[in-house]
Amino acid sequence: MNTAVVRAARSLTPTVTQYWLTGAQGAARLPTAVPGQHVTLRIGPRLKTLTVVAVSDDGYELAVRNRHRGGRRDVLSPRLHVGAPVAVSSPGGHFTAEHAAPFTHFLAGGVGINPILAVLTAGRLRGWRLVYVDRGEGEFPFLDRIEDLAREQGGTVEVVDTGTGGRPDWTEVVARIPEGSTVGVCGPTGMVADVRNAVARESGKRLLVTDEPAAPIVGGLPETVEVECAKCGITFRAAQHQPLLDELKRNGVAVSSSCRQGICGTCEIEVRTGRIDHRDEVLTDQEKAESGYMIACVSKAISDRLVLNV
Repeated sequence: MNTAVVRAARSLTPTVTQYWLTGAQGAARLPTAVPGQHVTLRIGPRLKTLTVVAVSDDGYELAVRNRHRGGRRDVLSPRLHVGAPVAVSSPGGHFTAEHAAPFTHFLAGGVGINPILAVLTAGRLRGWRLVYVDRGEGEFPFLDRIEDLAREQGGTVEVVDTGTGGRPDWTEVVARIPEGSTVGVCGPTGMVADVRNAVARESGKRLLVTDEPAAPIVGGLPETVEVECAKCGITFRAAQHQPLLDELKRNGVAVSSSCRQGICGTCEIEVRTGRIDHRDEVLTDQEKAESGYMIACVSKAISDRLVLNV
């Protein structure tokens, strides 16, 4: 990995912080990147993959959603202070300003707006359409910049606040996109999977571009999972085609929730036993690998039994 330092930082929203990284003094310059590519940062013991929003002669602009929205202490961003050393991987990914097929439509969830902003800033597109989903009036990082670009480029921005308007029906959203369109989608894994499934069901060809895997691990998941709730002494079988959050509530287990898209982290649950197919935008990559926690509104069990600390 390459050696960098945090040159500057500023708050974009109550939960999103913008950072500028530059090569460390005496180290080689950071590798050339294309806006929209991603890099993996090692901050102390943590690994986190982030989008390069913009590039400069000496480094990258990034934006990070702080973990847990005021819940448990954020374990990642306190290490990202100005002057902090950071190890950075070489950039990769194909959702960039140089993508061969011109995008016509974008669907963004949370900080999934980052690569879309990178593509739009390049200035190649005209008449594009964007559906931008997040939770909370004070959220929506980069919305001002996106709206300025929309005015310049004849674009249209539809903002969906799930805190007041609920989640979009992605089947209905995709149905409004004309055949032959190129659709860029970035957001939590569950959202991307819903969009991909909606595109597959629609008649007419639409090109879907995303850096997510081709499909979630649906084929390898058990149809039902035994769920033991250690604190309240309740055990039940949960159907995997339903959100675990709904199954918990249906069986009388109280779990706080809000966005229901894996963005806000409100429904995070500690996992004592079990392996998880993580589909959220809250946990760090290392935390997902450890599977000590899960976001109950979108993530699924890979094992046929879960013991949860609820």
